[in-house]
Amino acid sequence: MDAFVSIPPEWTNKATHAYEFCCPSCRLSSLEAEKVWLNRRSPVLTEDRRRKWQEFYYCQCGSVWWAWSSDRPPKEISNPPDDNPT
Repeated sequence: MDAFVSIPPEWTNKATHAYEFCCPSCRLSSLEAEKVWLNRRSPVLTEDRRRKWQEFYYCQCGSVWWAWSSDRPPKEISNPPDDNPT
């Protein structure tokens, strides 16, 4: 499945809006979704003129949900272990 195809897959038709960036049914994260599609054909401009897109997810539990790309939580930054102790 290509997340960037221009035509929305059929499974996106039954998506519900998730107000938190996870499956509203089972709470799994977007990283654990079985399928992903990004609606990059219809960006929305925010007040500060940034673009945001709808991101659609087909969850392992069978639920289909979408959220705004701007609602995605920031990535956790991890420091690699220090292999050179002083």
